Amino acid sequence: MATATIIWLVVGFIIIIVLGVSIKGWISIYNKFQYWITRAQRKFADVDVIMQERVDNIHALAQVAKKYDIHEYKALKDAIEARSRWTRDAELNEKVKLASEVENNYLKLQAVFEKYPNLKADKMHISLMERDSRVERKLRKTRLEYNRVAQQYNERTRQFPRNIVARVHNFKELDYLTFEGQEEYEPKEIFED
Repeated sequence: MATATIIWLVVGFIIIIVLGVSIKGWISIYNKFQYWITRAQRKFADVDVIMQERVDNIHALAQVAKKYDIHEYKALKDAIEARSRWTRDAELNEKVKLASEVENNYLKLQAVFEKYPNLKADKMHISLMERDSRVERKLRKTRLEYNRVAQQYNERTRQFPRNIVARVHNFKELDYLTFEGQEEYEPKEIFED
């Protein structure tokens, strides 16, 4: 009888240790997901600041185009609508999609300026384009930094047993930030030691 009790105590003790280790591992993986999602949000906040500059530039370019009474209403309207959608709060993946939309509308607006030589030669337009080239360089750099962090986070959401924790706690993969006309970021596999 004493031997059976000792066996049950040992089995119970082993079960408690296994559960403790499992729970500690689960918590550790969960905390790592929190770390990476926070890091991605912080990197996207850098993109957000620069995109706000781009959005302000789009608004200024639309005002220059309006001054010349250009009849490209759709391009102007789309640019202004993209600007208003950008300023609202949204989840990270939605903001990534909105950033691509803002960038596409910026390209449409540039096409309008290409059509009209007087508009393209406007001093305000020239000044805005000089400012925009600085914004473009900063945007390229921060976009690549965000995509690297998103890649690392996404790798973790796919790896076993992390993918189980990700599914249970609704950690979804992040979209990559890509813009037409800029070099594409091709994620490479990350192998951890």
